[in-house]
Amino acid sequence: MTESEQLVQTTIRSREATVCAASGGVLVYQLTGKGISVLLHAVEEERVVGHGSLDWGDKLVGRAAALLFTLVRPRSVFALTMSTGAQDVLRAADIPFACDALIVDVLNRTGTGPCPMEAAVSGINEPLDALETLKTVTQKLAGTGHNNAPGKGST
Repeated sequence: MTESEQLVQTTIRSREATVCAASGGVLVYQLTGKGISVLLHAVEEERVVGHGSLDWGDKLVGRAAALLFTLVRPRSVFALTMSTGAQDVLRAADIPFACDALIVDVLNRTGTGPCPMEAAVSGINEPLDALETLKTVTQKLAGTGHNNAPGKGST
């Protein structure tokens, strides 16, 4: 395990960030917030800035998040919890991954049904299409009172 992979895992496990990325043993991103909007923010910024191949970590990686990760061509992805659908996406993109817990499906916050982000990308295999769909769904949910804005702390 590289120094960056270890840093990402330690940062996510300690709850110091919801999403983070590292290179050369240094955190490049360290963001905290709820929902996929934090990852959307980091991915969009990384697509502009382009730090190169980073090791990424996220608290929860479902299929929607995995599709976003493929857009930044990560060196590796770590999650506290990862879905089998996410593993399928990462494996197909030849991206190494690790997780502490494996689940079949990502549920909504009340546990009563599928996560709206997972449902939104259920028939999407193209990462750029997933990005646009997730941005739209996130904006719609924000308009209904759901607070998914990323927290400060990007480094």
